[in-house]
Amino acid sequence: MTRQALLTFFAFALISGTSVFAQNNMLHGKVRSTNGVTVNNAIVELRVGGGAMIQQTVTRNDGDFAFSNLSGGEYEVLVTIAGYEPAAQMARFNQGDRMSFNEVVNIEVMIRPKRETILSAPGTNFVQEVPKAARAAYEKAIARLREGKSDEGIAALHEAIANFNDYFDAHYALGKELFRAGKDNEALEALERARQINDRQDAVYYMFGLVMIKEGKFAVAEFAFREAVRLNSNNVASRFYHAQALIELALRGNDEKQRNVDLTAAEKELDRAWDSSEKKLTAVYLQRARIHEKRGEKLAAVADLESYLKAEPEAKNGAAIRAAITKLRGETKQ
Repeated sequence: MTRQALLTFFAFALISGTSVFAQNNMLHGKVRSTNGVTVNNAIVELRVGGGAMIQQTVTRNDGDFAFSNLSGGEYEVLVTIAGYEPAAQMARFNQGDRMSFNEVVNIEVMIRPKRETILSAPGTNFVQEVPKAARAAYEKAIARLREGKSDEGIAALHEAIANFNDYFDAHYALGKELFRAGKDNEALEALERARQINDRQDAVYYMFGLVMIKEGKFAVAEFAFREAVRLNSNNVASRFYHAQALIELALRGNDEKQRNVDLTAAEKELDRAWDSSEKKLTAVYLQRARIHEKRGEKLAAVADLESYLKAEPEAKNGAAIRAAITKLRGETKQ
């Protein structure tokens, strides 16, 4: 381009007031729970001043999301997903509209579990190259499950798997939904297939553990939750249910030495779950009471049960807990 042509080019840009440079700013983000776990399938909305939504996406593996072709200025990122409080964060591109050089902004959005869902399943973070048809079926399935349409969601998950048999997220989501629907054997088959694809994912072992607790197979449950904790030490639910499985084994075991080992390990797991939940997981009180009662520490058990009722005055099991307190107090006077 000649010098004269170049001057004409810039003069036209100044006169017209329009940008002669392509606007392709990129916003990359990641969504995490406050316990450090990445969150998949969260809805992410990009908004501008006044609250108008201009783009929407969902988080992929590792909780990642991205928006592109953005002009300069400030944006609001709003994240929503069932079981968590909505979270918003601002992002700003510093380059002006006229001289955008494809700026990339990275943000991380932290979301806090709702109090009643602290014991929700951990998220998954396995990255795969997934065929488009399988991905579309999977996203359809997740949408149907969010709407409470279980049968349609399960059918769409089967469709996703038919398009890509090694689809970890689809097998895992299928196992989770089948367990919720009470189809334990089918759930185990789906979870085992997910484990074969990726045996480093704590969420799979966590779900195995829940199925085993439901079926009363506490030794297997203890192993599954122990693996979940080993792979991800930050998840509150894995530690809590690991403690519960240990307590169940202790209550049923005949070896006094092993029983004491299990109760001590359970106590430590409950302490960690309590701290990681920011002291909001009140169910810890109930499990601690079981430990104290098994050890013969009845007054300590009463104190834990009373602490639970104080934290949960409208608890549905309140009458049963008050009856247990009365019984324990009566036993201490004998």
